[in-house]
Amino acid sequence: MSTTATPQSPASTLPNCDPLSAVNIQRRQTLRLAERDPQGRLLPGSCLTGAGRPEGPTVTTLARQHTHAAVTVLREIVDDAKAPPAARATAAQALLDRGWGKAPIQIDLNVRQKFDDFLREVGLAATFERDHPVVAEAEESDE
Repeated sequence: MSTTATPQSPASTLPNCDPLSAVNIQRRQTLRLAERDPQGRLLPGSCLTGAGRPEGPTVTTLARQHTHAAVTVLREIVDDAKAPPAARATAAQALLDRGWGKAPIQIDLNVRQKFDDFLREVGLAATFERDHPVVAEAEESDE
């Protein structure tokens, strides 16, 4: 009778084969391993190397180094009478936005009305008014 050796997985050679055990989580953290379950999800304690922000300056920092040159180019476009009007207007708007900040955008929403309609559709308006009489009285006084 011949015996054939079957390759064993690394998890089966460990004393505790449960990948969620504290021992295995600690092992992954200590050795900085990235192990995955059969569905491809990272197991607890796994460490991805090279993950996170790259070292060195950010794009924002690099772009800010060219602020003076960019403003100079925008000013030249605004002052150039031969430039297309759309380019001059866009450059002027960009200068104003950077110098004074963008104008606030006001959005007016009527969310309360839509919520009341939803409650009526599902038949909960009567129970809502019964459970919250202060809100119902305030709405009646607004009308």
